[in-house]
Amino acid sequence: MLKHIFKTACLLLALTTLSACMSLGQLNYKQARMLKQEGFSLTSEGWSLGLPEKLLFGFDQAEIQAHNQQALQQLSSKLLKYKLDKVKIIGHSDNVGDLTYNLKLSGERAENVAQIFMQQGFRPNHLQVIPRGAEQPLVPNTSPENRAMNRRVNVVIVP
Repeated sequence: MLKHIFKTACLLLALTTLSACMSLGQLNYKQARMLKQEGFSLTSEGWSLGLPEKLLFGFDQAEIQAHNQQALQQLSSKLLKYKLDKVKIIGHSDNVGDLTYNLKLSGERAENVAQIFMQQGFRPNHLQVIPRGAEQPLVPNTSPENRAMNRRVNVVIVP
């Protein structure tokens, strides 16, 4: 009986440990803590930082404003410090205009963010630039304010 209880306790301990590792998304505690402090959340794609409040783009624009460049430089430096050097950069657009053009524009937005990451020391083969166009809106494209929120870039950590 005691042997059975001991085996059950060991099994539960092992499952709890595995569960904790999985909930961090294959990252160590310090990495996960830093990502949470920076506003990342664990999604089905990985640790994702939606940048709408930090990095929005003007209508038909892909350039990153100076104050946003500094925030991206700081973020990319922190990611490198914690050895989180494999990243997907996903560009988005609103739904105004041609689908092909919006896909191209969202790619330019993501590429501009990638350029800042590379300037901070990211290797190009560790950055995946993904244009999504208007296919994944954050909010419905029903007003000028909502469309502005959809002109964004997401940064996703690749474990």
